[in-house]
Amino acid sequence: MRGRVRKRVSLGLGIVLFFCCCFVITQYVTTVCIPYTAKADKINKNLHSDDEDMQQTEVCLIGGSHGLNAFNPNAMWESQGICCYNYCFAGETIPVTKIYLEELFRKRSFRVVVVDLYYIGLADPYFGEKNYAYDILNKLPCSMDKFRYVSEHVHEEVRKEYYFPLNRYHTRWLSLDRKDFERTPDPEDDWQLGQDFHYETNDGNVVHFAPWEDDGKSIPLKDSIESELRELIEVVKAHDAELLLVDIPRCYDDAAPPADWIGDEHAAVNRAREIASEYGVRVLQFDDEELARIGFAPERHMYNKGHMNIEGSEVFSRALAEDLVSHYPLTRYSRSGAEGETQAPDGTENADTAALRDRYYRIYLEQKKERKATS
Repeated sequence: MRGRVRKRVSLGLGIVLFFCCCFVITQYVTTVCIPYTAKADKINKNLHSDDEDMQQTEVCLIGGSHGLNAFNPNAMWESQGICCYNYCFAGETIPVTKIYLEELFRKRSFRVVVVDLYYIGLADPYFGEKNYAYDILNKLPCSMDKFRYVSEHVHEEVRKEYYFPLNRYHTRWLSLDRKDFERTPDPEDDWQLGQDFHYETNDGNVVHFAPWEDDGKSIPLKDSIESELRELIEVVKAHDAELLLVDIPRCYDDAAPPADWIGDEHAAVNRAREIASEYGVRVLQFDDEELARIGFAPERHMYNKGHMNIEGSEVFSRALAEDLVSHYPLTRYSRSGAEGETQAPDGTENADTAALRDRYYRIYLEQKKERKATS
């Protein structure tokens, strides 16, 4: 009798061990087969790197492509001496931002989280299901929130590609290289601090913002966006960080995606403002008067109707940095004397951070000058 029990236990343990091995192998193969793109490299740095510039970052700038181009950590460093990093990705909706933030908080701590509000205007729960969201989520660790996102925001026809990325990438075995196996963060673009740049002034059509037409009314946000925004706010507060919601300057009369977007974007932002006020969270918005005050001109500072060029990101980010140091307790580093020489507030660690950020800023200036000379 005892022998039979032992055999059954051994068999059971063997089956469990077999499936565990299959799971581990499948996870490894999946990781290797997912392309190690620039986006994958950025997420790898964000979630796993112990580099000093990541450890000392106090301001998390996060959101979609509008924030990816507009949030300029180098300009914010030059302007107010604060350490920021741009965690934005194209097509990063409010629900995806919430999931990404939770993963960041497992590794990082921030004093302030600045969220790009653009995607509160989303009306289609399946927006970007095969492109933007997939490219972000398949590089994040498994979590209940990630699975919930797939069940609520991904059409059932393509959910299997989210649950089992090998369905999409198994044919990559023929083109794998060393980078796919090593998946080591590339320091070459560290100086960008996560930002993506447009150097051109407009992309063929001169951008003019329509006159500001906010009548103060609000409308309900579509689908689960309102509940996801509330959950995002609660995630930030649960980690003892301050939150600032920012409506980045853009063309409000955007008719490009009428099927996917809410009708009155001013009213959508006003609803976000009402929700934020319940939690004591500030919302920063730029009407015509405020744009004039900071010196922002769409015809010079936009790449297209929704995204800034590098000059626009500098104007906007200096104004944002000024707002941040006025309202939140951030460590500030001040330049003293010669170009590139920085005075840290205290300690060797702060001095190292200051030197590193100064070096990034010098590279930033050199790259911008070189790009202008060749354009």
